[in-house]
Parts: sequence; structure tokens; C-alpha cells
Amino acid sequence: MKLNACVLVVSFFFFVCSSACEMAGDEPVVGELAAAVVVDNSSHSNGVIGTASTTGGIDRSASNPFFSSLGSNGRTCGSCHHERAGWSITPSIARSLAAADPNDPLFDPVDGTDCPLTQNGNPTQNSTELLNNGNIRVELAIPSTADFTLNGFADSHSCAVKPSAGRLYLFRRPLPSTNLAFLPTVMWDGRESVSLDLSTDLARQANDATRGHAEATVDLSPAVAQAIVDFELPLFSAQTKVKIGTALVDLTTAVPGGPEELADTVAPAFYVGINDTFDPAFDREAFTLFRSWEPSAPQSGLTSLQKSIGRGEHIFNTRVFNITGVGGLNGPLDASQAPIAGTCTTCHNSPEVGNHSSPLPINIGVADASLNSPAQKNLNVKHLPIYTFRSKVNGQVVTVTDPGRALITGRFRDIGKLKGPILRGLAAREPLFHNGSATITQAVNFYNARFNIGLTSQDRTDLVNFLKSL
Repeated sequence: MKLNACVLVVSFFFFVCSSACEMAGDEPVVGELAAAVVVDNSSHSNGVIGTASTTGGIDRSASNPFFSSLGSNGRTCGSCHHERAGWSITPSIARSLAAADPNDPLFDPVDGTDCPLTQNGNPTQNSTELLNNGNIRVELAIPSTADFTLNGFADSHSCAVKPSAGRLYLFRRPLPSTNLAFLPTVMWDGRESVSLDLSTDLARQANDATRGHAEATVDLSPAVAQAIVDFELPLFSAQTKVKIGTALVDLTTAVPGGPEELADTVAPAFYVGINDTFDPAFDREAFTLFRSWEPSAPQSGLTSLQKSIGRGEHIFNTRVFNITGVGGLNGPLDASQAPIAGTCTTCHNSPEVGNHSSPLPINIGVADASLNSPAQKNLNVKHLPIYTFRSKVNGQVVTVTDPGRALITGRFRDIGKLKGPILRGLAAREPLFHNGSATITQAVNFYNARFNIGLTSQDRTDLVNFLKSL
């Protein structure tokens, strides 16, 4: 499937163009790789991430609407989508912006504060979700046709204006505005996926983001919305060097890591549903980037970090464990509750990319707020509000920090369901999950506890090193 054919995609969740702040501090090293493909490399705490554009260099000028203020509060798409953060934002970037200018548009109270405010004179006090977890505030209502009701809540931020059924406060990470060609769904909860055309959904999302996050008073023109999509869709990002302690490994010479391989080889072969878990031809070895470093390959001459990365890829592809209680697969409200003997690639099946290649909203328990749940014990979720919902059908009650897709469908069975994001460039955009609740290490520990995988300390280290190399 050619890159420009990737617009023919069944969509339904993602977060592309979100707001505005300049790319201050991004000083990429530019080197031409091939005709019309340029890679920019940006350093971060876990090494270096590269972005390749199949249309040439990255236009950061004001003529590019992605970096232009199109609303009323000074924000641009670049406010929440920074190249050095894998085209998302990190707490460290938010903190540096707050230190440089507390009035930076990023902290506009429309969604840059923990609670609804009329103004934000003190981001350190009022924007802790952004500063600590890289989260923006999302306000959504329970649909009037929903088969569940709000039964109660605990507002961790003690907002003056309390949450309600018509205005729930949720905190979510801006998803990367890169690697979009691999999306079967747009936004975490799918609310922008309304057509059978990815480009159309992304243009709609760009307009909605500008109307919401940037507080524009009029819609974008079709030409401007499409220009934003035309800038984003050719971008591909991946780790080019990984740094663990004092060890630094290049991921683009002896192995096919980095964004150029994504742009030139992986994207043209991608189509929605490729290597789907439920296809009889499913291949659990979805990642082969570091095959020459895996335990079955000759180990002579490899560094200890290269060996660890190879072991991590092997574990990710092949370690079998029971997948249980996952809403959307075998949860209590699904047709079958039978365990699935799977691997990490059961849900991360898109070859060399790591999201699910078909639309699959599932509930793995990241939003589970019940006492002693794996999320409560292994993730950083104490800062999040807690909501209790009651089914109108049978009175069942669930407690979560985010109802996820249920606020779009109105179905009790969809509470807690969200999409799994693309894994490439993961190390640049920590913290992970939709709510910024985990480092890569914490995410591995959560999965190990959630599914009783039985990973050893060395296994966990190897998986972390592999994920940081994507």
C-alpha cells in the first residue's frame, strides 16, 4: 500500500493537531538520505529520535499552518507537538516553557489547567497535570442516550466548578502527530473517526482542535486544514540512537532502525488489518528490527546493550502468557471470557510499528480505579479524578479514572476502552499511556503484574531497553 493510499483507512481515534508553542530548543541535525526524504535528529534523555519527511525538509516557518496561530489564544499545533518529544509533549518541555514564560499559550486555561479557570497566573500551582504528566484537560459529557449514569466522583484537584455528568474532567496525553500513515483509528477514544478516509478525519480533527484548544471563532478553511494534514501525514519518527546509562547504540547502521526504514519500507507495505491477530496468517513476530541481535543470532562482537535489546525483542514477540479480563477481547461483558494464550504482539501486531493494525478499542485496566488494582499499585494515578458509573440495565457499578470510549458510544460495556498507540519513538515522549501514568519501566511492571507474565528482573530490563530503541 503506497503512502498516499494510506488515506483509505477505517478510522476511529487519535489526537493530532492540538495547540501551540514554538519549537524552542529543537535544534535538529539535518542530513539528506534520499530524494525527497530528509531526516532530522533531536536529542532527548533516552538518546536521539529521528523524523523523516517524504516531502523534504520540515517547514517550521509561519507559512506552515501547523506552526501558525489560527485561533484566539496564541496556540499553534506545535504547542503540544514538539519534534524532540516525538511530536508530542513531555513534562520537562512543559516545565521549561513555564520557567521561561508563565504566560506561554500552552497554559491557557481552556485546557492547560487542572481545573476550569478564567485565567492562569500560576502554572506551577494550576497546571500540575501538564508539568508532571504531560496531560491536557479534556471535558466530555455522558451522552444523553447512554445506558449508564454517573454514580459519584472524587475530584483529586478540588476544582471550584465540580465535574458533572455533563462535564467530566479527564486528563490525556497528546498523541504524536507523526507516523499517522499507520493509523487505523484517530484519537484515544475514536471521536474524530467518522469517515472511511484517514485524511478527511485528520482534517476534521485539525479543525476541531483549532476550534477547541486554540479557541478559534471560525472553522479552518478546507485548504488550511488540508495543509496541516499534508504536513503531518508524510512524517515518520523513530529512535536513531538509544542511550542507557553511559552506553550509546546506533540503531540505523547494523540494524534497520530509524525513521528512514519506516518511510521507505514499512509504510508502503502497510494496510489496515495487516497481520491482524484474528487472521489465520497472523505472525506473532511483528518486530524484526533487531533480529541480528536476538539470542538465536551470532552474539560475537555485540555489546551487552545490543544483546539486551535483542533479547527484549525476542521476549516481546514470543513470551506466551494468558490474556484475561480484557474488555473488547474477553472481558466480563464480552461473548467469551476464555483466556487467550498470546504475546505482547497479540495487541501490538502492526509489523515494525506496534499498534493494533485494525480498530480495536480495549480495556487493559490502565483506568481501573478499584482498590489494589494493578493500575493503582503500579502506575502513577493518584493525581487523577475517580468516577463511578452505574449500568441502567443491571445496576453494575465500575470505578475508573477515565471512561474512555464509553463517552462516545454511550455504552456501559465500553467504559475504560481506549486504543493502543504506535510504539515507535516511545522513548522520546515518556510518560506513557493515555494519562501519562508510567515511565517505560513502570509500563513493563504494570503489564507483568496485570497478566501474571512472570518476567524476571533481567527480562524486564531487556524489554525496557527494546522499547526504548523503537
